Amino acid sequence: MIIKSLEDIKLQKFATCFNEAFSDYIIPFHVSADYLADKFAGAGVNYHLSFGAFDQDKQIAFIMHGIGDRNGEKTAYNSATGVVPLYRGRRLVGQIYHHAFPILKEHHVQKCLLEVIQTNEKAIKAYSALGFQIKRELVCLKGCVDLNLPADHRHESIIVVRPDEFDWKSAHSYWNFEPSWEQSVHAILRNPHLYDVITIREDNKVYGYAVVKSANGAVLQFGVLHEKRNQGYGYSLFQWIGKRHSTVTVNNVDKRDAESIRFLGRIGLNVYIEQYEMEKAL
Repeated sequence: MIIKSLEDIKLQKFATCFNEAFSDYIIPFHVSADYLADKFAGAGVNYHLSFGAFDQDKQIAFIMHGIGDRNGEKTAYNSATGVVPLYRGRRLVGQIYHHAFPILKEHHVQKCLLEVIQTNEKAIKAYSALGFQIKRELVCLKGCVDLNLPADHRHESIIVVRPDEFDWKSAHSYWNFEPSWEQSVHAILRNPHLYDVITIREDNKVYGYAVVKSANGAVLQFGVLHEKRNQGYGYSLFQWIGKRHSTVTVNNVDKRDAESIRFLGRIGLNVYIEQYEMEKAL
């Protein structure tokens, strides 16, 4: 077995390994090379600093790293980790990380970041043994938006804009929490063709917004100005989204943000996964 960089990766072939690794995952899914290209582009994956384990010519495990700035530190984000079922139990993830850590440090990476489902106890134990520590809990919600909103919760001034038309410098003023890596402003702007920004306005001032993946109703970010909350703006945004998507997902809400979680519950979304965000300083 050898461990090496994935700088020469061919996504069509890699998709076979990826799907085999996730064939018995907690949430089963099967993806295409095009899906992986969009996912890795959004995460800022650097293939030179991503690594795989190989048994002769067969790829059997991988860790894909997005590289970028996070709170002023150059960070390697684990966008995807997988091990082909037949090769599990050999601590391949640990071996890949031990291979990767010194190379990441050579490239001035200061921190490693990942997300892991809270029920995946084996993975949490393995990451903890590598020096990762839990930094926050994240909640993922999904459901059908209740479209029967009270009349005083309806606003008609909704305008859809492209991501490059939105004022991202002001986005933090709508937030209760910092978006996670794959819901960040950087991730949206790496793949702007995938998203719409839904804005709700009065007197040409934006009071709230949501970033929606137009293909499937995934909401990456949403928020309403603090002084305009509890006036129906959030309901109106999600009603607009719910009319166009039968299922809406909102992933990685900071669990400390009880206000947003209660709101999402009121409009019809339910928690389906809870994750830990874990970090390790290099």
